[in-house]
Amino acid sequence: MNPLDEIKLRLPKNAEVTKIMYEGPNIVVYTKNTDFLLNGSSQIKELIKELRKRINIRPDESIVLDPETSKKIIEESVPEEAGVKEILFEPDFGKVLIFARKPGLVIGKDGELLKKIREKIKWAVEIHRIPTIESHIVNKAREIVHEEAKYRKTFLNKIGSKIQLSKGTSREPWARLSFLGAAREVGRSAILLQTKKSNVLLDCGTGMSSNSQYPAIDVPEFNIEELDAVVISHAHLDHSGFVPYLYEYGYKGPVYSTAPTRDLMTLLQLDYIDVMKKDTGKAPYTSKGVKEMLKHSITLDYNEVFDLTPDMRLTFQNAGHILGSALSHIHIGEGFHNFLYTADLKFGPTKLLEPAHLEFSRIESMLLESTYGGPQDFIPPKREADEELIKVITETIKRKGKVVIPVFSVGRAQEVMVVLAEYANNNPEFNTPVYLDGMIWDATAIHTTYPEFLSRRLQKQIFHYGNNPFVSEIFNEVKSSTDRKNIIDSPEPAIILTTSGMITGGPVIEYMRHLAEDEKNTIIFIGFQAQGTLGSKIQKGWKDIPIPDKELGNRVLRINMEVKTVEGFSGHSDRNQLVGYVGKLKSRPKRIFINHGEKSKSLNLAHTLHKIYNVETYVPRLTDASRID
Repeated sequence: MNPLDEIKLRLPKNAEVTKIMYEGPNIVVYTKNTDFLLNGSSQIKELIKELRKRINIRPDESIVLDPETSKKIIEESVPEEAGVKEILFEPDFGKVLIFARKPGLVIGKDGELLKKIREKIKWAVEIHRIPTIESHIVNKAREIVHEEAKYRKTFLNKIGSKIQLSKGTSREPWARLSFLGAAREVGRSAILLQTKKSNVLLDCGTGMSSNSQYPAIDVPEFNIEELDAVVISHAHLDHSGFVPYLYEYGYKGPVYSTAPTRDLMTLLQLDYIDVMKKDTGKAPYTSKGVKEMLKHSITLDYNEVFDLTPDMRLTFQNAGHILGSALSHIHIGEGFHNFLYTADLKFGPTKLLEPAHLEFSRIESMLLESTYGGPQDFIPPKREADEELIKVITETIKRKGKVVIPVFSVGRAQEVMVVLAEYANNNPEFNTPVYLDGMIWDATAIHTTYPEFLSRRLQKQIFHYGNNPFVSEIFNEVKSSTDRKNIIDSPEPAIILTTSGMITGGPVIEYMRHLAEDEKNTIIFIGFQAQGTLGSKIQKGWKDIPIPDKELGNRVLRINMEVKTVEGFSGHSDRNQLVGYVGKLKSRPKRIFINHGEKSKSLNLAHTLHKIYNVETYVPRLTDASRID
């Protein structure tokens, strides 16, 4: 019997079900019975538990009020202070989308207001938060998903149906990993996880050098026609930057991520296209590939179990690296094997995010990053880093200088912003303007869209005390080259957070060109500086730096400004944290693969973990394939 027909037979007899459909990993039941629509979830708890699937109950189109009347009821019911900006209807899904600045006020105390609205209009209600800072990317992503509702309904049903095919465990199960990138190197993360029934790509990123820019998707194991799913751990380009290429190359399947990752990687990918066109005249894909990715995106929350393929279940957990970053726990077969892909993780407290999740009931094997896995890699306590940053900044301000902080637009920029906002809040005399240049403003806007992914401490500040550090009065957006020139020419002190984080391009070049020769000014490095970059050379003490110049092509820049490095702001775990993370896992893996690190660091960390925990450790090379069962 068809699984959906079997489910229909087990629903209450008075449910008046008109159709049952797959919606990606979920099941959707459409009903004409108002009572079942509003209260049916409690009636099918046991069924949900048994199937281990989310079952959504939605209205049949015959019982919903017309959109115009429904919209009027919503507007009259929701208090004005909720800040409802837009109400959109998706008849294909039986849903109405409400976009509000304060979603909690739409829901009401104990959900009473939302319940009353649903009783009146019958539509399923989906509430979305409007960013505190307006975000073009968030708006565009939501717009594409909404406009493609009809296509997505067919697509999601197809994916759900495919997941159900060949359910059950093979008589001779096996699972293996093929390393298409990030093997004995940092960058272009791409790992192919295969079983007899499934082909899943874990991350698909770009590299950090022209010699290793793209994943090795030309290996025999990789066949895009057989690819079932792509799982993206987080938005940084070395993990997500090559995904749109897959869609332009012919992939039509789903890409799974958290909602913040979807929006942030869209922002970074579109910028990547522009940068590549400026630098080389061409990019590996176009904005069309980004749009196709969004059309096929499926967003998951932390701690929710979803069927990924017929023999894989995926659960995302917080990785602590950047907003929305996820550890991917994949249950293979029916109890056959449990695999943990950490990607980039931070197992330590920060102001921005909670530490990486530990409580996994079973892990047989894991793939662990080693960016800072070397024996000399030590990150000081975050409190010391915060204090050192403020100290360097205040000393520069006292001598009327300007502070330039090269940062990655996603993650480190927002961590520094929180530190500065809290210092300004506790020290009213601190009124030096902080300028945000590059993509930092846009990335910060996305952070204001998803406060539920931030640390519990920040959530408390935002939700209970109305104190959102990202909208502090000290922050100012740099909107144009004229703004940039005014900041440079002003005799007043200033703090400038700007991209790129390694001084490989972007507005930081302009600031360095005009500010580097003045000893009153300071440049503060807070992030990793890759070998050979301008940032690395300046950090190492080079005094004469070749720098791009629009008129002269290149010129030598004299570095007279103070050069400081403040350790402790990394979104990665250091060696002690990586070793400690493995030791504190609820379930100790029997086999650990090490990737995403320089060769010497990966090998050393593997040796250390084997020695301390007596586990098998492997450091794969590029294009290696290895069984994990």
